Amino acid sequence: IQYQRLDASQPWLFFWVTSTINLLGLSSKYTIKTYQKKKIIAYLELCQCKEGGFAGGPYMEAHIASSYAAVCTLVNLNCEDAYKIINRESMLQFLLRLKHKMKEPPYLERKCSLMKTTIPGSFQIHFNGENDMRATYCSLLIGDLLNLLANTELREGVAEYISHCQTYEGGIACVPFGEAQAGYTQCGLASLILLQSTQSISLERVLEWAVNCQLEDEGGFNGRINKLVDSCYNFWQGAIFELLDLAMKGTCNYKGKWLYNQEAVQGYTLLGCQNSTGGMIDKPERRADMYHSCYALSGLSIAQSTSMYKELYIDKNYFGKDRDETKCLLGGYNPNKLHRVHPLYNVQHELSLIHISEPTRRYAISYAVFCLKK
Repeated sequence: IQYQRLDASQPWLFFWVTSTINLLGLSSKYTIKTYQKKKIIAYLELCQCKEGGFAGGPYMEAHIASSYAAVCTLVNLNCEDAYKIINRESMLQFLLRLKHKMKEPPYLERKCSLMKTTIPGSFQIHFNGENDMRATYCSLLIGDLLNLLANTELREGVAEYISHCQTYEGGIACVPFGEAQAGYTQCGLASLILLQSTQSISLERVLEWAVNCQLEDEGGFNGRINKLVDSCYNFWQGAIFELLDLAMKGTCNYKGKWLYNQEAVQGYTLLGCQNSTGGMIDKPERRADMYHSCYALSGLSIAQSTSMYKELYIDKNYFGKDRDETKCLLGGYNPNKLHRVHPLYNVQHELSLIHISEPTRRYAISYAVFCLKK
């Protein structure tokens, strides 16, 4: 009953569950089995629209957020059979239709409207839908994973749009003149890194804003100034610090630690956000759900990690050697250590460490791209 309202967001359920299982890194008893992967792949194939993109369920309209969740789920499954179902050509056409000044798709029989967006450089969440930072991030990340970002039309004007969304507070809003919010800031900053255009905004102002979103009493983050703590912001805020370190080439840290109280975030998550019957909650006395279980643990993974810019993004033959990855663990308790999450994709970091690089990339190319480029 709890998830009935997510009937039109079914790929998200796959993404939240597969990401959580991968991050936990438990014994083989709790991994995703081969027969389960086949079922997920078959169902997501039903959600893929012939005009491009993935819908929230079979026979529904293509949606960029559902497409993001579906593609990242297929990455989480980490098998070539998963990548084979993605139609890259139709996905590119779908992304281009969602870009500003798009024209009505030819498959619509009735020309009830001819939608033209008013925010150049942005993307729509679906045809005739709203334009905001979520759609921009999802579009670019899909483009990156599927090796589509070489298309100049897809990239044109996006960095300028994001720069107009940085607010006086320092964070990034969903649209120009909006309020800075953690999810939009992570999406905007990640998008600029994908575009290699981080010079378009003030990174120092982003850092100042993010630091002030950690609450002194609870230890966790809120998403906006003067709002309540929420465990999902473990990732949406926590990832910002690692993204800044990536954008600043390994200099946005202090002796390897992120510029926030990592132990406090771990304490809030482990002591205040675990449900006694399983799963994670956003704050005490709430019920557990898949969304908060995923993002609370993704952020917990970042809070347990240290800066490894050289090892993860420069030296492709070096991963974690001679580094004490337990020094940030709360109490040094190893059983709580999660797999490292990638701050750009929010998937397990090892899935993006096949060590295939291109001169234009700042980060390791993903395994998905490796398969799709064959």
